[in-house]
Amino acid sequence: MFEGISPRAARLIVELVHRQDRLWYAEHKAEIDEQVYAPLRALLDQARSKLSRSYPRRQIATKIFRIHRDVRFSKDKSPFKDHASGVLMIGSNLDPMTAVGALYLQIGPEEGAAAGYWAMGPEQLARYRRAVQNDRQGATLAKLLAPLVRDGYQIISAAQLSRAPKGVDPSHPRADLLRHKGLALDFPPIPTKVRHSKALLDWCVERSQEVAPVVRWLLQHVAD
Repeated sequence: MFEGISPRAARLIVELVHRQDRLWYAEHKAEIDEQVYAPLRALLDQARSKLSRSYPRRQIATKIFRIHRDVRFSKDKSPFKDHASGVLMIGSNLDPMTAVGALYLQIGPEEGAAAGYWAMGPEQLARYRRAVQNDRQGATLAKLLAPLVRDGYQIISAAQLSRAPKGVDPSHPRADLLRHKGLALDFPPIPTKVRHSKALLDWCVERSQEVAPVVRWLLQHVAD
């Protein structure tokens, strides 16, 4: 059962980020697993059960990301990421980079939650752009997003174009959406009073339910 994520969890990740020391990590791995990863998995597993009604007949899988960085093709050889995180992936696409997320949660110096597509593969992106340009489908998405943005959610993605895609009129009413190469919603900041309590589970579930209509739109029009 999820009992909360203690302040110690974030401090452990902050120290790991600062040290970037494999020996220190090995010495503290048991504590990191207990303080960070066990509650993170517990929250996501319980949230998965609660969110299943928002996505009927859809598979939802929990993915916990490794804290180790893939440095093979990076100039930055720091061995560890600056956060611990996990995601609930919806559907049959279980590639965490291009799957639809019902809930993403991050622990560390910058804690937060989100949902949607962080990045889209080429075919997904083509379907997304066709749907956004469609008068009916695109207008529906814009209508779903408007109240969420007013309430403090932010539209985010792994990458954005500096202008509308080639062949799209820059004055298109949804040109800003078309610039994104993904479509996710960054949740409002986690309130201090729930950050390290059991209430974090319900807060994450409630925010995920609020954005579920947008995620269902993505599942219908973009997902494989």
